[in-house]
Formats: sequence, structure tokens, C-alpha cells
Amino acid sequence: MSGASGLPLALRILMALDSAQRERGGSPVALSRLCKMLDASASSLMREAALLGDMQIGGRRGPGLLHLYDDEGRWTVSLTDAGRSLLAQRGASGAD
Repeated sequence: MSGASGLPLALRILMALDSAQRERGGSPVALSRLCKMLDASASSLMREAALLGDMQIGGRRGPGLLHLYDDEGRWTVSLTDAGRSLLAQRGASGAD
């Protein structure tokens, strides 16, 4: 994903998730792995993921572009069909 560092963090997250999930056969990605991939803190990724997911914040539901799971203390993230569709529309998938 060369040249992606100038993109907004939200788009970088979606692209990195797409790439990582393709490599893993569609499996969710550990938040810690995503942090390393994007050279970002867990707190910044959690904030973005909350806004990109389908959580209700301030009375409004998010766009549902990804799912954030707490699997017994291990946070994982996965791209939804809506997230993949958005990337395809923008021509910005994580595939190299």
C-alpha cells in the first residue's frame, strides 16, 4: 500500500483490513496487527473503528463498514460487505 500514508486514517483502515483479510482467507484481523500495519495506536484505531462500524453513537448508527469484536479480551476487526463495496466503488481495495 505504498503512498497510502497521505490518505485519511479511516480509508487506510479499510484498505489495510481488505488486504489483511485477503491474505488470511477472510478471517478477522487482530487489532494489534492492524496497529502495526498502520503504525497507529490502538486508541486511535478504536475511535475510528467505532465511527466506521454500526454502533449507535449520539443517537446515530454508523455506516457499518467494519465489525469490531471483543473476543474474550482480544479485539479483532473485520471488513463488512458494505466496507468492501465502498472500497470497490472508490477503486481503493487493499489488493496489490
